[in-house]
Formats: sequence, structure tokens, C-alpha cells
Amino acid sequence: MSPRTIQNTFHPPPRKSLSERIAARIQQQTDASTAARNRSVFISLREDIQQAVTDGWSLLAIWQVLFDEQRVTFTYQAFRRYARQLVDNPASASSSEHPTGETLEAAADTYAFSAKPTKALLP
Repeated sequence: MSPRTIQNTFHPPPRKSLSERIAARIQQQTDASTAARNRSVFISLREDIQQAVTDGWSLLAIWQVLFDEQRVTFTYQAFRRYARQLVDNPASASSSEHPTGETLEAAADTYAFSAKPTKALLP
């Protein structure tokens, strides 16, 4: 008989993203601000929220369920703000401050200077 080779089939659990690890850390901190805690809760639920939005549910319906389940404790207005920042445009904060080369090129292509004024001059 030939000896059998036993392969290690242990696979470590998938590593969480940096954002998820930061959110978990903030939730554990006792001195974290309310805003930081609320944002971290939203980030930890972001994939579920994104899927519900993709499935056609309104933000109000999503918030009501999460609020009733006590998974979020902040207001609907705050929930909408987080959704706009983190679901609709997750990179908007960084990309709006530092436009990419493609954005600048597109802006340059659409701009056309005209030396002739388009408005009538005032008397």
C-alpha cells in the first residue's frame, strides 16, 4: 500500500474589508462619537441596504424595518444622508475633491470659449 498524502483543507474565513474592520472597531469603542457609531452601523449593513435598494425597496421602507428590528437607532434623515454618501456615491467625497484625469479631460472637451458675448450689453 502506498502512503496517502493528507492535504490541509482548512480555509481561513474570508477577510473582512478594511472598512468593515474599522466599523467593527468603532462600534466596540466606548468613547466613539454618536455620529461615528451611527456611520459604522450603516457601513456594517451597507451590503444588505444596497441589495434592498437594487431590489426596488424605498429607503423609507428599508429604514423602517431596520429601525423596528433595532439594528439602526438613528433618524431617517441621517439614514438618507448615509445612503446618499455611502450607497449612491461611495467615492463621491474623495473624487469630488480630487478629480481624475478623465474627469478633467471630459470637462476640457465640453468647454468652448467664445470671445463674443452671448448676452446683450446693458445701456
